[in-house]
Amino acid sequence: MVKLWAHECLRVFQDRLISIEDREKFDEMVKDIMKLSFKKDWDKIVTVKPLLFASFTPLVHPDDDETKKPFNDLYCELTNRDKVKKTCDDSL
Repeated sequence: MVKLWAHECLRVFQDRLISIEDREKFDEMVKDIMKLSFKKDWDKIVTVKPLLFASFTPLVHPDDDETKKPFNDLYCELTNRDKVKKTCDDSL
C-alpha cells in the first residue's frame, strides 16, 4: 500500500512539474514522508524503477503460480518490464 501511495503521489503531482529540479525535490519529499510517516525506506521497498502501477498488463497469477492464467484488469505494480514492453509493442 505504501508503494501504491507513492505511485499515486508521483503520477498526480510530480507528473505536472516541469523542471527537473522540482521533480527531484518532489522525489525527496516523497521519500522523506515515506520514512517519517510509514517507517519505510524507499530504496528497500522500491526495487523496480520507475515505480509504476497499472492494469493493462496482467502480471499477478493465482497463488503466484505463473503456470496459471494471470488475473485480468488487476491494478498492480508493473515489475516485469519485459511483459509491459511487449504489451505496449503489441498495442502499437
